Order: sequence, then C-alpha cells, then structure tokens
Amino acid sequence: MNNSPEIVIFDCDGVLADTEALDIQVVSTLLEEAGIHLSLKDLARRGSGLTDDAMWALIEEELGHALPKGIREHRESLLMEAFQQSLKPTAGLKDALHQFASSNVTICVASNGSAEKVTSVLDIIGLAAPFGGRIFSADQVPRAKPHPDLYLFVAHQMKIPPSQCVVIEDSRAGVQAALAARIPVLGFCPNGDAQDLKALGVETFKHMNALPTLLGLD
Repeated sequence: MNNSPEIVIFDCDGVLADTEALDIQVVSTLLEEAGIHLSLKDLARRGSGLTDDAMWALIEEELGHALPKGIREHRESLLMEAFQQSLKPTAGLKDALHQFASSNVTICVASNGSAEKVTSVLDIIGLAAPFGGRIFSADQVPRAKPHPDLYLFVAHQMKIPPSQCVVIEDSRAGVQAALAARIPVLGFCPNGDAQDLKALGVETFKHMNALPTLLGLD
C-alpha cells in the first residue's frame, strides 16, 4: 500500500474470528443426521464467503432436493452455542486494532452474514467496542458479495472515497466484491492460499500482526 487508508473494512467470518470452521462442523453434523454426506472440504468450498441463503441453495441444487424442514433454524441455535463455548478473536487482531486506533484509522465490518450475527460474534470475542457499532450487512443492499454493492454502500455511508478504504477478506467472493468496487483489498490466508486469492491479483498475508506494516502504519 502506498498510502495509509482512512478506513479499514473487515469481513467477519474467517477474518475477525474463525467462525467458518465451527459453522462447517455444525452444518456437517446436521447434514449427517439427515443422511446427507458431504466432506468438510466440500462444505467449505460451497459456503465460504456466501450468504446463508446462497450456501443452502447451492447445497440443495447439488443434492437435487430440498433439505429437511427446520435444519436452518437448528443450525443457528447450535452455531451460537458453539461460538459461546470456543470462539476467539483471530490471533494478533487485538494488537493490530490497537495500532489502528493509535493511528486514527477507522475500522468497520462488512459481512454477507446478518448484522445480528456479526454483533454476536463481536460481543463474544470482546471486540464490540473498537468497532463502535460500525457494522454493515448484505441485508442492507440489493446484492451480496461477490457483487460490489456492500462495499460501495460502506464507503458511501462512511463518506470516504473507495480509494481511501482498504478491505480485508479471506474468500474469493469477498475479494471479487472489493475489486468490483475498486477498493484496495488484502487477502487474509492464515492456512495458505486455499482459495487462490493471489490469482485474483491481490496481496495475501498469514498473520494479523503483519497488517499494520502492510497498511503503512508502522
């Protein structure tokens, strides 16, 4: 990055906390109980970066039939239980956010998940205060990621040109959304570039403690 951004926009799932691993395990368990066998890898491929509705629709399309009634609601309750028991902020994130505050960089969240889910995640991992309620959801725009609508909406609401923002994403859908919005984006890949984000032309990084340096805040 040539210049430090005015705003850093974080995706939530897989970036602020490893919610996706817990979510995939919950979905896998529910599908197994319904006699549907999909590997954790297959579920990760189907769900990463998508809205819940898009994930379920994709699974149903590939299965060729509707999922059992109530499975979505059961998943939500089990997921919140799993979050309460074991969800933690991404390693190095708290230190990075402290440095952002010292540098007067504003942070916010933009997620394909619901605002209620993001708020719950921030409360559980103890990071609600730094974000100060600056939570944006795909529910607020016509089209979710990978379309640019959400990130353009965030820039408009924050009254900052897209070029003065930076997005932190871990999925292809999220990176594609940022690129379509013409917002600089960094790919967070703690477990390696499994989604091949480099092929989209973005810089990737593995550790949150590297983020302030990448953003020119050192």
